[in-house]
Amino acid sequence: MTPNAIMRRQIEQAVGLMRPVLDLPAGGLQACTMAVARYARVSSTPTSAVYITWDPRGGCRYVGSGCRLEDVTAVRARVREHLRRRERRARWYAVTILPVTPKTSLEVIRRCEGWVAFVLRPAEGSAHPLIDMEAPITAA
Repeated sequence: MTPNAIMRRQIEQAVGLMRPVLDLPAGGLQACTMAVARYARVSSTPTSAVYITWDPRGGCRYVGSGCRLEDVTAVRARVREHLRRRERRARWYAVTILPVTPKTSLEVIRRCEGWVAFVLRPAEGSAHPLIDMEAPITAA
């Protein structure tokens, strides 16, 4: 299986979990995945999202979330904060952004992060929100 196919399968899992709160076109899966170096230069990003970083082989490196409603580059800023660490710059190849609807609460965004991390089992990061197996993600 190619790295892109591996990533695509995992992105589909994350989208399936988050579908009730995703801010994606009705036409289907339109999550944005791009090289980390390119993403760090984009001019506008969602103000709230769950993000997934990948290594060159399609392995999940990290799952995180950002919610800064006053900042049109909020998620990019959060990814940049991570990239201050040299080891992350060396290991992170691509990032996928899963934007959530503007009305989604921080609590629900963090629950999304926890569920995605639970399913994808990233190689880095251990401070993900705990999940409640009895509480799937629902619209905010």
